Amino acid sequence: MGSTTGRLTGKSALITGAGSGIGAATAELFAREGAKVVVADVDKSKATLTADRIRDDGGVAEPYAADVSDETQVAGLVEFAVESFGGLDVLQNYASDRSVIAEDVFVADADPSVWLRQLGVDLMGCVLTAKYAVPHMTRAGGGSIANASSLAAWLSLESRPAYATAKAGVIGLSKSLATQYGKQGIRCNVIVPGHIVSPATEKMYSAAQTEVMLDHVLAPRLGRPDDVALAALFLASPESAFINGQVIVVDGGMSAYAPVVPSLRRLAANGR
Repeated sequence: MGSTTGRLTGKSALITGAGSGIGAATAELFAREGAKVVVADVDKSKATLTADRIRDDGGVAEPYAADVSDETQVAGLVEFAVESFGGLDVLQNYASDRSVIAEDVFVADADPSVWLRQLGVDLMGCVLTAKYAVPHMTRAGGGSIANASSLAAWLSLESRPAYATAKAGVIGLSKSLATQYGKQGIRCNVIVPGHIVSPATEKMYSAAQTEVMLDHVLAPRLGRPDDVALAALFLASPESAFINGQVIVVDGGMSAYAPVVPSLRRLAANGR
């Protein structure tokens, strides 16, 4: 990932969904850059493993178990972060519910409970963490929030409409937060990962599906959690002080071209 520069020295950060994948990579990078990190995840054991890796690397971290769709748990989570490190400078939301993937089907066949769970974690989780973090940031003179969306927010995968809707809502929410609190020194931006190879996605896609994803990336490889973590670091650091309400896409160029390009490439390769 490269050498560290202490860009977050003296900052306190709360990262949800930090027990694995992008959230874990972000928590570990932030700690190496000097931040004190609350590692939040619905699975306490995963949060603890991430926090232990940070401590073993010489960083400062505290694990915390919370379901971000539960307001009482979120209130406790934010209070824990503030009490642990004396304030809250950075909030990043990566929590996402993958337990309902198989049930997130065509809208005409939808189970409302699946939608409520997906929206509850992926969208309302961002609402609730902001609700309790913003007052602390306001009193401190500002802060940085980044919420994870998805390419599914505007490029449908046909399946997972509840997920796509939740992630589209994250973009609208983040722009609203930037608009409402920007004058108080609070920035809110969106990170949109493309196909990122992580333990969670490796379980979701077959080798053939992964090959299809690679065919649609304008890079010689698929994305890694570290690629997203580096973008997150930029948004959390003073280097992005004048960036607010923006959507940063980390997808290897997947959303940059017309959908027919890979098909035309294959035709050309076959002399057709």
